[in-house]
Amino acid sequence: MANARTKFDFIAGYLIRAHDVVQAPLFGKPALMLNGEPFVVFHFDGMAFRLRGRQRLQASALAGAKYWSPINPDVPNMDWVSVPIAHFTRWDRLAIEALHQRQNQVGTRPEAEPVKGPPPAPPASLRWSDNIKALLQKIQNLALVPQEAPAKRNPFL
Repeated sequence: MANARTKFDFIAGYLIRAHDVVQAPLFGKPALMLNGEPFVVFHFDGMAFRLRGRQRLQASALAGAKYWSPINPDVPNMDWVSVPIAHFTRWDRLAIEALHQRQNQVGTRPEAEPVKGPPPAPPASLRWSDNIKALLQKIQNLALVPQEAPAKRNPFL
């Protein structure tokens, strides 16, 4: 390859032909997107890949690799790993890995079950409510009855 941009164009051409990938600018940098989600970005220092898991650790272990953000390269983002030009021979494998991770992530977002009434009360709260009910019952059963005043005792007896 003549230079890093040529390598990016070669990888982009293959992914566009073989998969549903689109090349579009992302914050002024050429990027590859799958269903509107970017997964590869070419920038002046190298190429950044959106990776997870073991592939992210392997890419970040390369000499000169660093975490990177497409919005602000000075603020690292743990989703993106920037691999320098010195490792351009590994870019194709990393781009394929990033593509596979994007393909596997699409449509696999967890969805919550619909809410079916309030959740059952935990046992501790049941004990408290039973205690409060018992105290209220005792209060209702109390009756105020007038009592005679006790006779005064003679202190000298």
